[in-house]
Amino acid sequence: MRKGMFLRLALTNIKKNRGTYIPYMLSCMGCIAVLYIMMFIVTSPDTVNMRGGRDVAAIVSMGVFVLGVFSVIFLLFCNSFLMKRRQKELGLYNVLGMEKRHISHLMLVETVFTGIASLAGGLAAGILGSKLALLLLLKILHIPAKFGFYISWKGIKVCAVSYGVILVLTLFNNLRRVHFSRPVELLSGGNAGEREPKSKLCMAIAGFGCLGTGYYLAVTTESIIDALGVFFIAVLLVMAGTYLVFTSGSIVILKLLRRRKKFYYKLQNFTSVSGMLYRMKQNAVGLASICILSTGVLLMLSTTVSLNMGIEDTIRSQYPCDVNVDFHGHSPEEAYMAQEFIRTELEEKNIPVESVESQIYLSLIGVMEGNRLNMDPQAGQSQTQNITTLVIIPDSFSEQVTGEKQDVPEGSLLAYGTEENSIILENQEFKISGRLKKRPEISGQLSMDFVKTLYFVADEKTFEKINQLQNEAKGGGYSITSSIGVQVPGDDAAAIECRQMLNDSIQKFKEQGYFAQEQDYVSSRSYAEEGENFYGLNGGLLFVGILLGGVFLMGTALIIYYKQISEGYEDKARFEIMRKVGMSRREVKASIHRQILMVFFLPLITACVHIGMAFPLMKRLLLLVGMSNTRLFLICTAVTVIIFAAVYGVIYAVTARSYYRILEKAE
Repeated sequence: MRKGMFLRLALTNIKKNRGTYIPYMLSCMGCIAVLYIMMFIVTSPDTVNMRGGRDVAAIVSMGVFVLGVFSVIFLLFCNSFLMKRRQKELGLYNVLGMEKRHISHLMLVETVFTGIASLAGGLAAGILGSKLALLLLLKILHIPAKFGFYISWKGIKVCAVSYGVILVLTLFNNLRRVHFSRPVELLSGGNAGEREPKSKLCMAIAGFGCLGTGYYLAVTTESIIDALGVFFIAVLLVMAGTYLVFTSGSIVILKLLRRRKKFYYKLQNFTSVSGMLYRMKQNAVGLASICILSTGVLLMLSTTVSLNMGIEDTIRSQYPCDVNVDFHGHSPEEAYMAQEFIRTELEEKNIPVESVESQIYLSLIGVMEGNRLNMDPQAGQSQTQNITTLVIIPDSFSEQVTGEKQDVPEGSLLAYGTEENSIILENQEFKISGRLKKRPEISGQLSMDFVKTLYFVADEKTFEKINQLQNEAKGGGYSITSSIGVQVPGDDAAAIECRQMLNDSIQKFKEQGYFAQEQDYVSSRSYAEEGENFYGLNGGLLFVGILLGGVFLMGTALIIYYKQISEGYEDKARFEIMRKVGMSRREVKASIHRQILMVFFLPLITACVHIGMAFPLMKRLLLLVGMSNTRLFLICTAVTVIIFAAVYGVIYAVTARSYYRILEKAE
């Protein structure tokens, strides 16, 4: 062939198919731009040197991996749609005399051209948007903005290599399809799938079974320890169930409706059910993909937004005072000594304080068997769902944690969280003589929310006896916590200075021989300093959630757009047939419009169901990162769903124009 012919032909093909090529190239640019922005954040000196920078870099790095996997799947899917739309065109080239090697050469030129254009556009958008993204991240982290410009050459390299691999995969897939197809198959490729779909009852049952099992795991899992492992299993089950239900379950349901003669033999139902059978066969995988992407967007945005909005509550639940000093040991005597030591240091060093709050409690962990606590570590490994923590509070500190002074009969306990009349520890029974009106407020409560926790108030002798039993059962180790919280007047700097002074005193105290056992330790933390770590973690999650949510939303929009085009060309023939058999233009339009609405809003409805079922499990998972405000999470989830539904509707309305434009040509 003449020199330059392939390039001219490729440019002509792209121009004539711009309705499908331009959205595809824009999507490639979007994925490349976001990938560059993520790499820019990971490698930028501003990120490395800022507070919480390591946490942010680690979280964004995980986002890079997720984006890479999504990009491969998403762009291969889009490319398969492009090839399906062009099968007749490629078959015609073959019939007119072009050999398969010529078609392969043509496709190579098209791939190289679109690849270079997409990579250049994506990198340009990424470089220009990287500074804005960094400013957004700094805003989320409550860090003053910095001026300057930086280009991540590593980010450019990663984008070029990653996108190059995807282009090679798409090219080989296209060449494979052309090489193993005959011209007649290519010419008739656009008509594939016109036979009535078969009912695959086993696959439909498996799909509903996967969905039901995934939902059951999400709703019934109580243990926070098990929640993380259950989450990934539930996600895989729901994803598999979604694809099976859309591809097979929908066909089975539609055929069951068709068997109901009173329902089926009505004009609206007849055309709708018959049309939906073919639509679901041809579009089920794409609709399931839209559903999964929509669920991903909703999960990421609702969780990350709620984490960021509830960050102050999270930090205060962990560090209720400006400065928090915790001693963990095995001896009640040293616990009281730690309390006295901190108070003495505050007085001798004239450290200004507004108030001092103190607590002492004993923690026992084991497997609850009736009213008996089994503290054998082997039992905990095999019965994680029954792991329980017992918190024992001496009555001398009961007022600090319950709000009122508790009078406890000697040798007995006051309880919260259990209806048992006694508790057995190491074959010794302790009677419960009364109930606490509300849950005690324990410093660092979050760590106790991971498992079921029972609270007790005991007299001093009983407190020491239970501690002795715990030491004998586990051979020593720390279980007593002595906590002091100090409220400091002034700003964060004053609190940090107070913590540093107490830290120096604690170090000298340890050098004098106190807290000598290896299991004992004492630590001090300030609300201001620890808050930086929380902002780094939660802010990084929100930032990645926004970027990935945007990419997933872009993917959803493109799939919907391609589906609208596909539906338009298929409905064009159906429109003509319906008109020929006597249906009015109004009846035909109403029937097709109803089917389109059902098809494109079914994924949104299913995604909302997924979110509702996942809510109990996500609520428990958020406890692992410090989020315990269920009401806030519920509000954020509801608002996210409403906003996403509105955006989804806008996307549908915009892309529907292409559909109706194609359909109008049949009138």
